[in-house]
Amino acid sequence: MNIHAKRIKDLQGLLKRERLDAIVVTRNLDIGFLTGYHMDDYLLLVSRSAAWGIVPNMLLQDFKAKAPHVEPVVPEGSFEQAVLDLRRKYKLAKTAFDPEYETYNRGNLWRKNGLAEKGGLVGSLRAIKEGQEAQDLRKACLIAGKAFALIKPRIKTGRTELSVYRELEDIMQAMGAKGPSFNLIVGFGPNSALPHHVSSERKLKNNEAVLLDYGCVYNHYCSDITRTYFHGRPTEEFKKVYSIVLASQKAGLAKVKAGVNAIAVDKACRDVISDAGYGQYFIHGTGHGIGLEIHEFPRVNTRVDVALRAGMAVTVEPGIYLNGKFGVRIEDSVLVTRTGCEILTKSAAK
Repeated sequence: MNIHAKRIKDLQGLLKRERLDAIVVTRNLDIGFLTGYHMDDYLLLVSRSAAWGIVPNMLLQDFKAKAPHVEPVVPEGSFEQAVLDLRRKYKLAKTAFDPEYETYNRGNLWRKNGLAEKGGLVGSLRAIKEGQEAQDLRKACLIAGKAFALIKPRIKTGRTELSVYRELEDIMQAMGAKGPSFNLIVGFGPNSALPHHVSSERKLKNNEAVLLDYGCVYNHYCSDITRTYFHGRPTEEFKKVYSIVLASQKAGLAKVKAGVNAIAVDKACRDVISDAGYGQYFIHGTGHGIGLEIHEFPRVNTRVDVALRAGMAVTVEPGIYLNGKFGVRIEDSVLVTRTGCEILTKSAAK
């Protein structure tokens, strides 16, 4: 059984557990995850014993070749009507859809025809990375990690944030990445104190902080990494803050393990920074899940009460931000294991 057929089977198991007859999946990322066919503009209907891909005729042969475990259906009318016809034909009375990712009009159509709202089923499967999925994630992180060693010596006084942004993208693509996993953050000096700074034409000056928050996509999977260093001779304040953030991140990484609550990982990081007197300057959560999306389940913060499971991939990224001066964030992507975690971005020195 290939990994995508297994995912369909796992989803069918969830349908039985939730006492549902079927679920219609309309989000492109979720459909690609389940079928292995990453293409826009088609729908998936999964029952307890079968799966149908509602595809346009022009995609039929390609779909059959790449998703042989799913029965293709070429609709005569709309895709939505094909779903309703299959539901009626196979008597799938308790059919659900995920309202979080549905359009307004289509959501109303499903409700009008008696479909129930049920979110999170596919998302719960996506949280665990296994097989080739884990390998692709490792590769995306390896590329990002290696890119830091290549770009750092090229960041000279007078370079703009955007010029570094563009070269970093080029370096990752030259190593096999499809592209960046988000809008890369390159922050010089005071801009490094802005967690979601938009890279600009600002030029790097001597003796100031450099923050790089970036990642890439490899075979649909995203990496995320942040490195901060001082260009020139670091100030005593920068060295102190950096050492605190590094100790915080080490504490968080040491806490990551299957069975540990995500809140406990956040607390491990936050306590180090708070005990050092900088708690008010740690202004975001400690991390988030990564996979087909750069931000996905689970979140690692003070609010999300969820136990980590082996195979989950998350970031650990504490930071201290001194407005008008500099910011320090250190981030690694990790894979949760039964005994700890595998640091996927460790090829990039901190």
